[in-house]
Amino acid sequence: MVIPFTRQLYILIKTGIPLLKALQITSAQLPPGRFKTDIETIIYDIQEGKSFSEALSTTPRFFSLFYINMIKAAEVSGNLTGILKELSGHLVNSRRIARQVQAAFMYPILLLLISGAILIGLLTFVLPVFIRIFRDLGGNLPATTLLLIWLSNFTIRWGWLFLVAVLFLGGIIFILSRRTYAKYIINAFVWRIPLFGRVTKTMDIGRFCRTLGSLLSSGVTLIRSMEVLYETTSSALLQNALEDIRYKIEQGKSLSGAMEETGVFPLTLVRMIQVGEESGKIADLFLDAAGDYEEEVTFIITGLLSLLEPVLIVIMGGIVGFIVVSLFFPIFTLSSLVK
Repeated sequence: MVIPFTRQLYILIKTGIPLLKALQITSAQLPPGRFKTDIETIIYDIQEGKSFSEALSTTPRFFSLFYINMIKAAEVSGNLTGILKELSGHLVNSRRIARQVQAAFMYPILLLLISGAILIGLLTFVLPVFIRIFRDLGGNLPATTLLLIWLSNFTIRWGWLFLVAVLFLGGIIFILSRRTYAKYIINAFVWRIPLFGRVTKTMDIGRFCRTLGSLLSSGVTLIRSMEVLYETTSSALLQNALEDIRYKIEQGKSLSGAMEETGVFPLTLVRMIQVGEESGKIADLFLDAAGDYEEEVTFIITGLLSLLEPVLIVIMGGIVGFIVVSLFFPIFTLSSLVK
């Protein structure tokens, strides 16, 4: 809802309609719900004398700290139209990248879940029937068939315990993930996962560049931008780095030097920002770097999908083939099973 709201507000203000009237027009077109209620609250606050950014601060459900600070910068610079356009583009880019990642991992995750459910169903309901047949026939069974029988017995007897253990472990990880030190460890581990970690790291750094570039180009100070980034980023590694960067900048160190000392950011990005500091075009370089990282994410996801699909199909085909052969080979050799 925030993206179409921002886009429509930009168009209305661009045509010369005052902010309050534009908000009222936009609110009238919204469907009933929490978002419409929040916009009506914002309109009321503005009528009571609050600024747009102050009114937005009362509705944190939909408007992030980044959004509020961009509007605050617009109020200082008097360029609300330009900032709304920048905000709209930023939100659209963020949504596009998020949807690309979701689409990339939705297929393999769904395939694994369905395959796992089918496999558990075979081990729990189908294999016991064959086990009774094999028991009645007697004789020596192939090792693969014995393995399937053992897996079936284990799943029926201990499957619930395994499920409880997985849920318990997941609960512990969820609780620990809310602690700062655990977030840092989990984030560092995720960044090191082959392929998936590269996508996550590239997304996080690209989002950092896009947000910082947008804030700086809108007139937000570097220190304040670091504070906003710290509050809005979901990466514990970046949060730790941002806190360190802000402290070093306050001590008089350059942005590129502080970024390099964190060891989190790619050296190419650090050198690019170093050039930007010399030319005075840091904001533009951050936005350019964000575009490069977003293209890299798209490239990695495309390659990952082209690799994952055939690999998963081969793996699942191999598992199904193993089960079929293990089940039906003894049946095809009934004469050797009969005592």
